[in-house]
Amino acid sequence: MNNSTLTRLANVALPAISGSNVTYNAEKNVYLTLGYTSGAGNSYFKAVRMSDRLAVHYDIGEGYCYTFLNSITLFAWDGTHANIIAKKSWGGCDNWVRFSESFAMEQSIMMLKDYLMGQAKAIGQSVSEQQLLSFSRQMIEDVRNYKKQLA
Repeated sequence: MNNSTLTRLANVALPAISGSNVTYNAEKNVYLTLGYTSGAGNSYFKAVRMSDRLAVHYDIGEGYCYTFLNSITLFAWDGTHANIIAKKSWGGCDNWVRFSESFAMEQSIMMLKDYLMGQAKAIGQSVSEQQLLSFSRQMIEDVRNYKKQLA
């Protein structure tokens, strides 16, 4: 899969960020939207990482002093569409977090583990929490490294 194929995939699978305002940042291995600036002077944009199974979508805000993580949404491919499998939000006066790659990754891992635990229970499978955590960590690492593997 080459860059144009991945860009086309992003345009189809994640239409909220499709179009000419999507760029790829090779250093961070992430697709970024153009973003906008609020009346208060804060800038907001979306960042997306994808693999052949998952997409991790970050809503990020940049204030005068810090970069904030406003939400993480996990999507899973059903073969033709991306479906939301987990979402976590922060924000407001007492519930904001500064953005860091490690925090975003750990939150994504826990969200995926919880989703997979629920799916295992739904189909009557018994899987240890440690196995699910390890598997989720690998899946999120795959998302972080997917584009790099293609280059």
